[in-house]
Amino acid sequence: MTRMRSGDLSGALEMVDEEAVWQEAETLPWSGQWRGPDGFVRLEGAISAWAEMIVRDYAVVAAGDVVELRLGLEFVSRKSGRRLPMAVVEHYTVREGRIHGANAFYKDTQAVNDLVKHG
Repeated sequence: MTRMRSGDLSGALEMVDEEAVWQEAETLPWSGQWRGPDGFVRLEGAISAWAEMIVRDYAVVAAGDVVELRLGLEFVSRKSGRRLPMAVVEHYTVREGRIHGANAFYKDTQAVNDLVKHG
């Protein structure tokens, strides 16, 4: 997370295993599975096409092979500029310093859909 926030995307991607799988809720426009470092980049691009995603705060909780990232996000609609604060929890699988994937859990996917689809 530190590398991402500092703009070091390539450094962060070096930590991602080639077989990593990112899971996004089926109810979102960027739903499904995104694989490997390239998949993560495409996922970020898919989200960015709909809204700017600003990380307002975060906490990292390590529990063995699972690292939980608790995010305070703000989505900003590309269509209208409307802002939506959103709590998101991401569970990362991490082994031997490599990220093997993540599942993201949004507080309210319907509110995100309303923002990105209607502005």
